[in-house]
Amino acid sequence: MIDYLAVMLVTVGIGLALLAFYLYFAPDESKRQTWGGGFLTVGLVLFFLALNIDLHWILPSSYNIAFGEPALLFAAIYGVTGILLLLKQDILGPSIVGFFAGIVPIVVGLRMMNMGMTSEPGLSGTGYILAGLGGMLNLPAIGYKNQRAVAILAAIVLIVGAVIFAYMGYGAFWSHLAAFAKYAPK
Repeated sequence: MIDYLAVMLVTVGIGLALLAFYLYFAPDESKRQTWGGGFLTVGLVLFFLALNIDLHWILPSSYNIAFGEPALLFAAIYGVTGILLLLKQDILGPSIVGFFAGIVPIVVGLRMMNMGMTSEPGLSGTGYILAGLGGMLNLPAIGYKNQRAVAILAAIVLIVGAVIFAYMGYGAFWSHLAAFAKYAPK
């Protein structure tokens, strides 16, 4: 079994923190291009890993749905955002998609808590819910640049979500190293 869930969780945490900082600092048009590489990097890493999960069903049971599908959607939005920023284009389009896509992790987070998925369902579900809320708050933060309160609220929600995903990801690295210590591919 190939398990790269730890790097996916850390990458989602990085992506949430990146968006939080972007919204908080609200770079002017001349500086937005410098953010493109970060968004594109997050998008590319998650795209290839999540696509493999979705195509090959490598995790046990419905964990493939819970981790692969939202990550693939997240990857597409971040990848397109990165490209648009690098091209000095407006990112309102991906923000609109992000608003509606933000519903996905909220639903997944609630269901993970309901089903007791992961070793810490409450924490995992909360991380997903915060990621979804952050994605939804991104649209008014980007669309109404003069409403700093919305951008700051979104940044706070995203940072808390980022901390949860980072905690889960680094914890997964810690436990996977021990769990796979004697594993050898066949």
